[in-house]
Amino acid sequence: MSKGTKRTRFTFIDLFAGIGGFHLALHNLGGECVFVNEFDHHARKIYEHNFRKINPKLFLDEFHTPYFWKSIKDITLTGVTDQPKSVWMKNIREVIPRFDILCAGFPCQPFSRIGKKNGFDDDRGTLFNDIERVILALRPKVIFLENVRNIVTHDSSRTFQFILEKLEKAGYYVNQERDDSWNILNASDFGLPTARPRFYLVAFRKDISGAGKFKFPKPITPGGMTLRQFFKNNKWPDKIGRTIRVGGRGSPVYKKANGEWFIDRRSWDTYIVGNLKHILTVDEAKKMMGFPDNFLFPETVSHVQALKRLGNSVAIDVIREIAREIVKFL
Repeated sequence: MSKGTKRTRFTFIDLFAGIGGFHLALHNLGGECVFVNEFDHHARKIYEHNFRKINPKLFLDEFHTPYFWKSIKDITLTGVTDQPKSVWMKNIREVIPRFDILCAGFPCQPFSRIGKKNGFDDDRGTLFNDIERVILALRPKVIFLENVRNIVTHDSSRTFQFILEKLEKAGYYVNQERDDSWNILNASDFGLPTARPRFYLVAFRKDISGAGKFKFPKPITPGGMTLRQFFKNNKWPDKIGRTIRVGGRGSPVYKKANGEWFIDRRSWDTYIVGNLKHILTVDEAKKMMGFPDNFLFPETVSHVQALKRLGNSVAIDVIREIAREIVKFL
């Protein structure tokens, strides 16, 4: 990973951070991460393994980590009933430093097309309320959110309207028009060989110069990046890869009597390469998501756990290009 610039251009926090896709992209643009939260045990290990050396202030020691939290609810106090606003505002301000950009790839399962799609009825869906409290307490210059594309249409678009209304009420510029405050961008249009369309929202505080003028970046590889182009090897399929998920190991993938291959639709990590069944290596999956060669996984994290966390991560190249446009206004 790049050591970044000598001078910090902006600061940001990384909520529901996963293994650090936002952190990596914004750090390489000159940003400094001043607070992180991530609940998942394996993701936390991977995050610290890679970012301790470039941002040691986040990780003071194993007993005292004031800027690397597990549960955001311990700070926002959303799980405490009848909590006065003055109390949770004070608690947030005492724990989280002031910052410029709030980054959050908040849990997408409640809004995904896979599963029950319970949205805000799911405990994970209510984590947007934690984001809202951080916004109200610290009023950052920019909100930068990522989620599944289905969040736009979930519950007859009421979920999407709820988010926009909350941000508008908090003092941020939002617009329902696509390519203004939000967009659906696919990783394959930004140089990565994976079909990963995701919802992105960028909301500037209304008093920031340029609020309302932000536009999302244009595709770098319009038409998509194929696996063959990306790996520069004709043995790979000449198509865009599937969204990375752990699943192909247990899904049927076999050669039929006529010589053709059968690939089960659940085989998110298995391809036919050189007429042989091939399960993605961690290094291949890492590159497909935009992580550099020197982003490493601890030995205690298994192949399955590594692929699962990569599948849950953000696409680095898309985050970087959106962040580059954000930084122009800062």
